[in-house]
Amino acid sequence: MIKLRYIVKTIVFSIVLLITVNGFAQSDRLIRAQQLYNKAQPLFKIKNVADEKNAIIFINEAKSAIDSVVVNTETKADYASWSTRAFIYFEIYKLNDKQKLNSSVRDTLISSILMSNKLKPDADYESNNKKLLISVSIGYYNLSKKLLEDSLNEKRSALAYNKYKQTFLIAEPKANFLSKDIEYYTAVGSFYANIYNKDNKNTQALDISKVALLKVLELQQDNQSANMNMGIMYYNQAVKLIESIGIDNTNISQLDIIQENMVKLAKQAEQFILKVYKVDQKNPKSVEALYYIYRMLNDDAKFNDFKNKCKELGIKTDK
Repeated sequence: MIKLRYIVKTIVFSIVLLITVNGFAQSDRLIRAQQLYNKAQPLFKIKNVADEKNAIIFINEAKSAIDSVVVNTETKADYASWSTRAFIYFEIYKLNDKQKLNSSVRDTLISSILMSNKLKPDADYESNNKKLLISVSIGYYNLSKKLLEDSLNEKRSALAYNKYKQTFLIAEPKANFLSKDIEYYTAVGSFYANIYNKDNKNTQALDISKVALLKVLELQQDNQSANMNMGIMYYNQAVKLIESIGIDNTNISQLDIIQENMVKLAKQAEQFILKVYKVDQKNPKSVEALYYIYRMLNDDAKFNDFKNKCKELGIKTDK
């Protein structure tokens, strides 16, 4: 069996791909797939209709060629075949599937990289595979944010975020996600807290926000954003209780229960807001929040204290 090695330069990541193939017929197909890929890849960057059409034709022809290479007995055990397939599918993924949570194209390119890695690639291929996986994982992370902000779909956003971590771990098995977890769950918590604070009847937003923010506080107890949002939500829950008085012909016994629960919620709000205030006593949001909390709790001394602090900071309050 004759073993040939070809060197084909690619633009992606500015890395040289080394292609190892067995047999003449399938080596021609692999070379053809690489040539088509190399024709298509720069055309995608030009961003005009004619070149994009040609790029799509080239990349689809490259896909057809490489799909036959990876099933042929002569070439399916060659890591170069699988890495080449991953790069070709990556271009197709960028064209059609970047905004999809479930993508067979993305799945195929990931499985192709896994197969290439299983076949013990050389250093160049190993590095190339790793960079491609990281790029795909970042795509999942960006999708998690888009699903959250544009689609209000927390469950699908969470799935995308977990896919980001799973894919990144293939490339970097020892990766630490502490900062990313804090960043992501803070975003989720803040986003849904804002929804609840605008509409305190939206209990689903309240529940989603609390779960996310409590995750943040498990990871970083002094996180100011998480503490602030938790405090404001508890305060708004207390406000909701006050607003309910009289709506349903509240009797005396119910008033006592409402009053007791309102105080509990205000006290919980106070605990979270104070964590922010103690770090920065000039923080206008925490000062204003504590002013309203102490007014709700009928704590005259603290209420007047924070009323003066609001004046010092130029914060307008209710008369």
